[in-house]
Amino acid sequence: MIAAALDLGSNTLRLLVAEVGGGDYRDLERGLATPRLGRGLKPGLALDPAARRDALEQARGFVERARARGAERIALAATQACRLAADGADFVAELGRELNLDTALVLDGEAEAELSRAGILSRLKGSSQEAVLADVGGGSTEVAALDGDWALSLPLGAVSLTEAHLASDPPSETQMRAMAQAAAQALEPLAGVKAKRLVATAGTAATVGAMLLGMTTYEAGRVNNLEVSREELEKQLFRLAALPLAQRKLQPGLEPERADIILAGMAILRGLLLVLHLEQTTVMDAGLLEGILLRLAAA
Repeated sequence: MIAAALDLGSNTLRLLVAEVGGGDYRDLERGLATPRLGRGLKPGLALDPAARRDALEQARGFVERARARGAERIALAATQACRLAADGADFVAELGRELNLDTALVLDGEAEAELSRAGILSRLKGSSQEAVLADVGGGSTEVAALDGDWALSLPLGAVSLTEAHLASDPPSETQMRAMAQAAAQALEPLAGVKAKRLVATAGTAATVGAMLLGMTTYEAGRVNNLEVSREELEKQLFRLAALPLAQRKLQPGLEPERADIILAGMAILRGLLLVLHLEQTTVMDAGLLEGILLRLAAA
């Protein structure tokens, strides 16, 4: 069957249309938009009206594309921005009605980690034993044992961390240190976790892979299972931090819409490696979106 998945996060809205069968899938079409639904969001307050309008219109366009491709079922799942916002659940319900979706729901942190796990395992090479998955999003970071023993949702994301700490362009050394300290503090619940491998998914991880490969045209297959050392991650983080935003936007492999939050995302990845005492991470394009496809759209 042909099915479609939409992942509505704090920064991006992603689309995957695929032919699904036998627990596997073949990509037909992908899409990416940046409504930044979590912009300026504080717990218990409403979503930004402009971001809400943008997300609705971009989702409408993605659903039209999916149906043009022959999608028989379409599932949308929303994450941290809609978990935090007072009107998040209502907005997702509105999307379901307006776009006539088969599934439209707000994931809790545990469900998000489980779907990310399913998506990663669909394309991961090598052992998952004593491996930790990390899904660094715009408003939260989901961390879980890849073998399914535990999962945590941490209130630490690339958008929220940027808004809290990076005020100048380019950021000052003081701001960068404060951001690193905030990331380390938020990641303290992972202290003592024994891990042999960190598998990182979502936009930050995939972007790091694309930058290291110097991609001018994004190829998910080349990003999946790329090994990135902490030394190389730090080198790229400090190089980008020295550039003004206008120059960051020109870097191969870095989407211009992500250039303002990539420093925070990379700082979170670095913090994960430090707290887990690991020297490298496996980056993956596959993750939550693929999990939504397999577990919700094609169920």
